[in-house]
Amino acid sequence: MAIIGLKAANCKNCYKCVKVCPVKSIKVENAQAQIIERRCVLCGTCLEQCPQNAKTLNSDIALVKELIRKGEKVILSIAPSYIGSFAFDEAKKFAGAMKELGFYGVAETSMGAAYVTAEYHKLMQKNEMKNIITTCCPSVNRLIELYYPSLIPQMAPVVSPMIAHARLLKKTYGSGVHVVFAGPCIAKIDEAADLRHNSEVSAVLTFDDLANWLEQDGIQIMDAPVASFLNSSSKILRMYPIFQGILASLRAIGDTGEWKMLSVSGSGEVIDLCMALERGELNHCFIEVNMCTDGCINGPISLKDSASRFSSLIKVRNYAKQDEGDYPGLPEVIPLKKRFLDRSIKEEIPDEETIRLILSKIGKESPEDELNCGSCGYPTCRDKAIAVYQNRAELTMCMPYMKERAESLSNCVLTETPNITLIVDKDLNIIEFNAAAEKAFKMTRHEALQKCIYEIMDSYDFQNVFDEKKSLPDKKVHFKEYGITTMQTIVYIEKENIAMGIFKDITREEAELENKYRLRKDTMEMAQKVIDKQMVAAQQIASLLGETTAETKVTLTKLKNMIVFDGDNQ
Repeated sequence: MAIIGLKAANCKNCYKCVKVCPVKSIKVENAQAQIIERRCVLCGTCLEQCPQNAKTLNSDIALVKELIRKGEKVILSIAPSYIGSFAFDEAKKFAGAMKELGFYGVAETSMGAAYVTAEYHKLMQKNEMKNIITTCCPSVNRLIELYYPSLIPQMAPVVSPMIAHARLLKKTYGSGVHVVFAGPCIAKIDEAADLRHNSEVSAVLTFDDLANWLEQDGIQIMDAPVASFLNSSSKILRMYPIFQGILASLRAIGDTGEWKMLSVSGSGEVIDLCMALERGELNHCFIEVNMCTDGCINGPISLKDSASRFSSLIKVRNYAKQDEGDYPGLPEVIPLKKRFLDRSIKEEIPDEETIRLILSKIGKESPEDELNCGSCGYPTCRDKAIAVYQNRAELTMCMPYMKERAESLSNCVLTETPNITLIVDKDLNIIEFNAAAEKAFKMTRHEALQKCIYEIMDSYDFQNVFDEKKSLPDKKVHFKEYGITTMQTIVYIEKENIAMGIFKDITREEAELENKYRLRKDTMEMAQKVIDKQMVAAQQIASLLGETTAETKVTLTKLKNMIVFDGDNQ
């Protein structure tokens, strides 16, 4: 099952997740963002940054509740950054609140960190590695295994504090105990399921899971009874989740030799470090690495925004200082070795001709056309073209191209239509004026865009459309000053709160109707004269024959009407 999911209905085609993903492990298909699991380093940045909350996170909370309901012995291994994420005045109240949820006991993961740091120190003493990269952060571990496998020999072959702590708890409380880890990191979910040590941690919860669970059960940490942690004080190891926390724990052990100590945090910085290491620019360095800026206190599910990491740092540091004496004892012997593997993905890179062909499809015929604006989420147009070739991106993700295309189509419609078309905003300012309007109203588009609609015509109909928020179709309007007659339709566009006036020029049709009317009128007058003359002659003949002239007059009048009004009955 995927760790990060997607609410398709919420994904709004914004590409924000592609932009912030440090390894571009997000595929856009049919305008929907999808995580490419085999490429994802689980840093959680997309989850944290998605403006529409379209990304979801699968949770083990139902599994944990079921284990507790069945009466299993479930121990919570809590990441040391909990000090900065939850509000309480005494750490033992947090332990008490967790026990009220049903956990058998609570232990700080930093106790496992004590074993890990000791193992790092042994590596430094052996002095056999070119550089030593810490392997506490599963997101960084995935980054190196997937994207920088040449650096695997420089990774400390040691498990993370979570795995070390789980092994320690199982050795102390029995192999049948269920260890549940809780922290601000989603990569821990993947680490717990890693086949290299998938029997150590039964489930992983985020701090968000714990907060929601406490709320559902109506438990307030501040009101919870105090309870002891299962572990003794982990002392300086409580510094692990902050910047240079691992280095501080190493110095607490003692002699670090001539190793140069370096701390790197944040995805961009870590990637830069990997490139520098690949180029061989660093030697004999012990490097603390963390995918989250300033350490785990700034994890994607830390319950705090990024700005709160500073106060969290102070809380963690103060908590560690409460008991930062000698390095804690390590009474148990637990396996700590881990072998890291080359899991890199080999994808075909298109040749230059193919790249140029892809770029040409979005109007980039030469390097000068490549804006490299990054709006698609990729740093350069070439990177985006390669992603298109690898079926990770769509051509239409290019914002400048789509904008230009939309404007081109819109301008084409406005320019080519024979109808007079203009657009007015709610204040009756003219905001669009096409070529037909320029010709009809005898002014340039530039001049028109400086005017209000009432400066060139009666604005009553437009104002009425805005007042009623309803379109006004098919009204004959004569513009005497411009010498044109039009069939006017005003369309109200609710979303933009604008009105588009479309005026079909019917001046010629009206002139033709007028000519027909005049012709019929002349014909009628001529017919009447003929009738009058014929009536005189008919009366004379009738007087001779002794017949009435009434029937003759009726017949001739019908003939006249048929000629004059025949067109009106068509």
